[in-house]
Amino acid sequence: MFPRHAVSRATCAVAFGLLAAVFAAPRETSAAPPHRTRELNAFDAAAIDRAKEGAVRKLQAAECQKVLAEFKDREGRPLQEKLDRLGLGPAEYLQMIPFLDGGSQQVCRWSKVDLATVPGVPRVFVCGQFAGTQLRDPWLAETIVIHEMLHTLGLGENPPTSNEITQRVKGRCQ
Repeated sequence: MFPRHAVSRATCAVAFGLLAAVFAAPRETSAAPPHRTRELNAFDAAAIDRAKEGAVRKLQAAECQKVLAEFKDREGRPLQEKLDRLGLGPAEYLQMIPFLDGGSQQVCRWSKVDLATVPGVPRVFVCGQFAGTQLRDPWLAETIVIHEMLHTLGLGENPPTSNEITQRVKGRCQ
């Protein structure tokens, strides 16, 4: 956490409870079967922390926050509405999302994605290559973190494509 944006543990617990309630609606059937989630190893956790820190800085800019109004969930509502209902800003929300080891996720094992999320579920799985991406291109890693945050708020894909989402985030969150 960052001192200027510190949130008490009690506030985080209450907000996470609200997150669970808001996202308790029916999910897409493409979600992976139940499995045990593991916390990140130290190397991946450090890479995520660095990328989240940069993403939080980007999300503090009004121009970057516009992606939350531009993108909509499957019901056609701007993603910003979910944050408004939670009473959270995008940077606060990002800091609360759990990032978990994605080693058990098929998409992480069988593709070249860095992070994986089921739309509308407030958690992100970290795939094995993310740390390498973060070390080679920290700016891209920060963009990918924001991209996945949008999915946790309910943004689906196809349409828009993954590339379209990333390009929009890159354009708004420089």
